[in-house]
Amino acid sequence: MKKLAAPFLALSVLTGCIEAEPFLPKVTFDRLDVRDLTWTDIGADFVFNVKNPNPIEIGLASFEYALELEEVQLLEGLNPDGFKLKADGNSDLVLPLDLIFAETWETVQATKGEDIVDFRLNGKFGFDTPVGEVKIPYDEAGDFPALRTPKFKFNGIRLAELDFTQAALEVDLGVTNEHGSTLFFDNFAYGLDIAGAPVATGLVQTFDVNGDQDGVVTLPIVVNLLTVGTVVFDSILNKTPLNMGLNADVDVDTPFGILPMSVNEQGDVSFLN
Repeated sequence: MKKLAAPFLALSVLTGCIEAEPFLPKVTFDRLDVRDLTWTDIGADFVFNVKNPNPIEIGLASFEYALELEEVQLLEGLNPDGFKLKADGNSDLVLPLDLIFAETWETVQATKGEDIVDFRLNGKFGFDTPVGEVKIPYDEAGDFPALRTPKFKFNGIRLAELDFTQAALEVDLGVTNEHGSTLFFDNFAYGLDIAGAPVATGLVQTFDVNGDQDGVVTLPIVVNLLTVGTVVFDSILNKTPLNMGLNADVDVDTPFGILPMSVNEQGDVSFLN
């Protein structure tokens, strides 16, 4: 291990940590960088700036951390990584953390309708010195992205037109937006099946759902009665549900950028009229 400058060593040994404080590294929280973001998880880097006022490198012996969202602790740990501080300069120290959204929102309650939640990150940095490890506490707070997957469900079917060869149907698809901001859906390309048989494909160019609201998008389809006629006729005449499946791809404009999304729904859907 390299020896620290003589003035620092003398102050540390003879007068204690108070006088040595000007020679200790100074730690400040710089920023939160989103490394990876999907509907299922987030990779975030908590970036600290550490200033070393000494003319030699100083090693990081330990890095303790605890992460809270909305005052609920989610992660804690010790992350020693062999980090070295530059001599007479500033160094970025990065703490990479990953969260699974489903587990996070199950643990952190009462955050529906928010785009961001409060985070708190605290712990201690342990630095190597000739007189042993010196621990410097930190306690930082800020905003953390609260991405939530929109929920889709079949609301019902309407019969728009019927003749001997085909039936024009309108399928109402419910969309739940748990964000505070409006979500915009672009190029909703879908395929529908009835009783396991593909019956229609289509494209809805754009629609939106207001923040913390439920919306509806209507999918118009024309069913060839020669293919699934008996199933549709029986459902119309007897007012029984149709077993339907939906597969769709869409681009969602979120508060954190445009994210692609796939939708897969299956269920028994009743006629509305």
